[in-house]
Amino acid sequence: MASQVTALAWRPQTFDDLVGQEVVAQTLKNAITSDRLHHAYLFAGLRGSGKTSTARIFAKALNCAEGPTVTPCLKCASCNEIKEGNSLDVVEIDAASNNSVDNIRELRELVRYNAARDRYKIYIIDEVHMLSTSAFNALLKTLEEPPPNVVFIMATTELHKIPATILSRCQQFDFRQIPLFKIEKRLRLIADKQELDIDDESLTLVAQASGGSMRDSLSIFDQVIAASGEKITGLDVRSILGVVEDTILIDLLSGVVKESAEQVFGRINELVHYGHDLKQVYDTFTGFIRDSIVLKSVNDTSEILERRYGHGEAHNQVLEDLTVPDLVRMLDIMLQHEPVFRQAATPRYAFELVFLKLLEQRRLVPLEKLLANLKEFAGAEKKN
Repeated sequence: MASQVTALAWRPQTFDDLVGQEVVAQTLKNAITSDRLHHAYLFAGLRGSGKTSTARIFAKALNCAEGPTVTPCLKCASCNEIKEGNSLDVVEIDAASNNSVDNIRELRELVRYNAARDRYKIYIIDEVHMLSTSAFNALLKTLEEPPPNVVFIMATTELHKIPATILSRCQQFDFRQIPLFKIEKRLRLIADKQELDIDDESLTLVAQASGGSMRDSLSIFDQVIAASGEKITGLDVRSILGVVEDTILIDLLSGVVKESAEQVFGRINELVHYGHDLKQVYDTFTGFIRDSIVLKSVNDTSEILERRYGHGEAHNQVLEDLTVPDLVRMLDIMLQHEPVFRQAATPRYAFELVFLKLLEQRRLVPLEKLLANLKEFAGAEKKN
């Protein structure tokens, strides 16, 4: 039998298994123990942050044979059926493919019937922001006054697309981006359980490439395992994932600081020559500027940095010639031109254009400095 992908094999089954969402887990557990359940919940957050997994765990907790309980047994028929996705009383709906008003009208008809066996009839609506306006309107009345023992759990990655009328009828839970060190810890646990020979640097690189998504990190983890030999090293992972080296990022930033078009164009030419994905380099450099702002602004950066950087002395040396406002302006340019870069037919030209703008921005005198110079000049004129 083929082995199961890691993201499915290690999907959280209890509240204690959730990574990085301790506040959400504790709040739901408190609601269960105090018997203060709501009829509609909205889980919002980044992809892979545990929204659907939490919805399933919550459904188990409510319908477990030993429940309602904060620690579902994972052995009864209800727990097993929810885990396998074939429970009659826990219905999962993908709003991306069931987004019409007719689909919601059908759901409204089904809601009127009691649960077949379990305590609650639970509807998990994933990607709920994909519903049409008419579908949201059709859902509104049912969401406002559902039949007894019916619970709606909706999940979305785009909270701003949910109508205010829906939001006002739900308890909203915001799922945070999972910190890098917690993803690393989870990957280490999985690697040890599978008896994999993989070093800490490799796990750090996998975690960094995930963008704070546990599911993405596990998918990348599977890719690395499939492409590597018996022993997995950081060098292997860098090659597999096309990780942009810290020295490249520092050289690009140094070239901007020195206003050296020659250094910047030389580095870009090397990136193209060695087959780097410039879109990935763009994202990485944008994150590098953001992290540089953090390093210049915050004392304890352990849980704030998106990536750990080597060559600390070289990095700090470049940052000495930059102020936080300088870096903020650079980040602003990177973010403003990202849509243009994404749509460019020739990414290299767009990449070079952005760096030319960064070079030009270094040559501009900040408004604050101009005002200070004017004040100084005015003061000197008065003395004379």
